[in-house]
Formats: sequence, structure tokens, C-alpha cells
Amino acid sequence: MRALLPALAILLLAGALATPAPAADLYLVDEPEIYAAIDRLSASGALPGFLANTRPYSLEAVRAAIGAVSAEGQSREIDAELIRWLSMYTAPNQGARLSVAGARADSRFTPWNHEGIPVPAGWSGQASFFAREEKTPFLSGQIRAASFFGEGGDNGNRLLDTSLEVGYPFATVQIGKISAWYGPGRHGALIFTNHSQPVPGVRIRNPVPIRPSGRLSFLGSFQYEFFAARLEQRAQHSHPILTGTRLALQPRPWIELGLSRALHYGGDDRSNGVSEFLDDYFGNNEPSNRSNTLGGWDVTLTLPFEAQPVRLYMERGAEDSSHWGKIFFPWDDRFANLFGLHLPRILALPRLELRAEYADTFSGETRGDNWYGHSDYPHVYRGEVLGHPMGGGSRDWFVDSRYWFLPT
Repeated sequence: MRALLPALAILLLAGALATPAPAADLYLVDEPEIYAAIDRLSASGALPGFLANTRPYSLEAVRAAIGAVSAEGQSREIDAELIRWLSMYTAPNQGARLSVAGARADSRFTPWNHEGIPVPAGWSGQASFFAREEKTPFLSGQIRAASFFGEGGDNGNRLLDTSLEVGYPFATVQIGKISAWYGPGRHGALIFTNHSQPVPGVRIRNPVPIRPSGRLSFLGSFQYEFFAARLEQRAQHSHPILTGTRLALQPRPWIELGLSRALHYGGDDRSNGVSEFLDDYFGNNEPSNRSNTLGGWDVTLTLPFEAQPVRLYMERGAEDSSHWGKIFFPWDDRFANLFGLHLPRILALPRLELRAEYADTFSGETRGDNWYGHSDYPHVYRGEVLGHPMGGGSRDWFVDSRYWFLPT
């Protein structure tokens, strides 16, 4: 935490000099019920204009989406309940939450998409805390921390998403420990997930979707995001730089498109300057160990039929998509795919939903290869994959069903 203080002080100064404008506070990954509720409403067509595949979501974006719809206008009672609940939950305020959990495991393991927090062998416990503050119109902050301890003395502490954010609804700067999830997959995504610990860095984005007018109105709503982070000490190219880029578009209410990219480069023994970043980002990857890039695109179709709403989605990514022309549109033989189906309700059972996903990093020339493994810059942080937790050279099926009793 001490290492973050200088950066946080700089951001506080920036906030004091900025023109007052609403800054977005983040939803946190230990609030899965929020994401489940938003996913259901979005897949049902109840949140038109909401971009669902760049996470974490911001309070401002959800407020705007909920404010544009009416609970009384929903044909299903459960959707109306969820909208009223989210309206109350996202009201501007301060919040804090303390959670405790217990577990019994035969061996030490790390659950998927759990921010790198393991479950120690034998009996163990975990305590987590978060707080968020939205006191001023232009500055917000959050802190999250977790501790785990086991009967065998396998103990640890984690500082998780902890950051300050300042700026306008259409352009904010966030600094601290940050996490990202790019893509429509919910069990995993190909470029970024929260499988590893949050990374220390700076993020620039628009938390609230922008709707351009005039000749650009065909874009519908769009969001952008760019972050840069410094990774951990390593045996080779210690403290490399990681960047993430995301552009999401919703040209029509029933379709969402996304372009994602990750770039690893630099380190203590290599150049970390702006010129090196620009060379690597725009395609100069000679020699081949100069940097590592992963790029991809995704598409989501939302078909809110009254009898049976359906959401279909796909993500495709490729390793070594550094050359110009393949930055976001990979057609390389070393690719990965993810396909998904989400039924926010099942026929006459409005409180029952179903999701099925298939992910594959074992196709084409990727067969037998670790898709995230690079000789100099593997796509990992502190031993955990930054993308889909199944790793490279793997296939994964995921089926999930949920029954809603009450939103609370």
C-alpha cells in the first residue's frame, strides 16, 4: 500500500485542478449478484444501449441504463424487481462491505477467476473488505483487501482493486490496482479476466457510453479503454510493461461489437520508452522476442423475443497479432475461439436462466502449444494466466443455471 501513496497523491492533486464532473465508481468483483442481475436484464433486452462486455462496470453507466427504463414497463415481475433493486443499489452514496467465508479442501488450489486468491489445504478461512466513496462530483475511490489463513499455516494477504478515479463521464483517469475483463464470456475470456491478481497501473476510459451525432451516429454507443501496468519482478525482463486496449460499439440495440488487445514489452533490461511502445504496438516485432501481443474481436447478438429471449456471442483471438492489419482482426493460424449461449429465462419459467459456453485454445497451429506462453513475455501475472484460466492448448465446456428467488 505504501508504494501506491505517491501515485494517489498525484491523482488527488489532479482532481483538485480538474473541472468538476461526475467520476465513475467501480463495481467490484466480489459482488457477483450485481453482474448476474445486469446480465439477465441486458440479455432480456431490458437495458437497450448498455454495453455489457467491457468490465468492471461503472456506477454511472448502470445508473444511466436503469434511469432510461421503467420497472412498471417490464412484462416480467422478476425484471421489474431487479430494476427497482438496482435503482436503489446504485443511488449515490458511500458503501462498505465485510465478508467472511470458510472452506475445506483436500489440497491447495486456486479457484478460477478468483483474483489469484488460493484455498489452502485442509480447513481454511477468508475475510474480505471493500469500501467506496463518492463524496465529490469529480472524484471517487475504492479499496478492497482480502486475507486467507489455513490450519497448516498457509496464510496470506491481498490488496485487490484499490484506486482513485477522476474526470468527466466521457473521459476519466484511474490509478491504483486495477482489473479488467474484455469480452462476452462469463466463465472466462480470451484476452483479460480477473483470474489473476489486479495489476498496478493507470487506466483511461469513458465509463458512460458515448452516443455521437451527425455523420458518426451510425456508430450508436461506444466505449474505449486503455491501461498501462507494470508487472512483477521476473527472472527474465523483470518488471515488464503490460498494456490493454478495448473499443466496444453498439451500432444497433441488438448487436455489440468489441476489439481487444494486450501488449507485453520492455522490462528492466529493455527500453520502456514511448518510442518503443509505439514501435511494438504498431507492428515492429522483429526480432520475435521483442514483445508479445494478443488481439481479438467479439460479437454479441441479443434477440429479446417475447416467447424466448436469446443472447448469442462469440470471441476470437490470436497470439502474435502484432503486424499492422492484424492488430485487432486476427486471421493467424494460432487462434482461439469462445462461443456462448445465454437464455435469461426459459419459456414459462421467468425466474430460471441457463448459460452454456465452449472455449478452445487448441485449434489450428495452436494444437499442443501454450497459447499464453511466450518465451520472453508470457501472458501471466504472479503465476496466474491473465486470460482464460484454462490456459493454452485446452478446451473448456461450461454450463450454468440460476434460479432467482428475490433480488435480495
